[in-house]
Amino acid sequence: MGKNSVHRLESLGIIVGPIMALVFFLIEPGGLIFNSAESGDAVGVIEAMASNQTITHISALFVPLGLILMVYGLAGINRAIQEESMAAAWTRLGILCITVGATGWILTAGLSHVLAETDPDAIQSAVPVYKTDSGIAIISTMAVATGFLTFNLGLSVIYPPGRRRIGALVIAAVSVVCLVALIIGHTFPNPDMITVSRICYIPWVMWTTFIGIRFYKGIGFTDYYGAVT
Repeated sequence: MGKNSVHRLESLGIIVGPIMALVFFLIEPGGLIFNSAESGDAVGVIEAMASNQTITHISALFVPLGLILMVYGLAGINRAIQEESMAAAWTRLGILCITVGATGWILTAGLSHVLAETDPDAIQSAVPVYKTDSGIAIISTMAVATGFLTFNLGLSVIYPPGRRRIGALVIAAVSVVCLVALIIGHTFPNPDMITVSRICYIPWVMWTTFIGIRFYKGIGFTDYYGAVT
């Protein structure tokens, strides 16, 4: 493994981690698919989690595992990008923001375990926990969106003209959409805008998986100090 390359185990973390986190996030009760409840509907979300305890606990276990694997892989990318250029600085800032946001999401998964054990006859008592969960999730998502924005702005300069540069710019644009939708959705509030911000997770995961596969094949930033492959 060269000094500017990412180990295959780290590459697998980048590939498997985000996919695992997204899949179990999607099946979390009260979320986008399973027993869906509107964002901000504290009672609806808590009831969904409490009435589907097993699924909630499983989801809250595997989402953090996926995020940990992703952060592990990002640490490998951070090590691989060592050039003292503005583009490299942007990508490293992006990795830091994503790591901070992922850590916040892991904390919210811990609170999901608490919400899952809520007594159906005492839903209101768990509302403060839900609000804490939501507050952490908002800041964490903003951090992740900012991270994907800055990381891919850096990649758009590092990558040569072509599909990879276009892909990086598209993901940067998706990240801006996520930030705007998140701010609007929680300011007014507007559940539809929150849903839009959550849908942005899908292209993020697809792009991260693509990057991970390239690193796994040894063609990520192996030639970073020359022509990027």
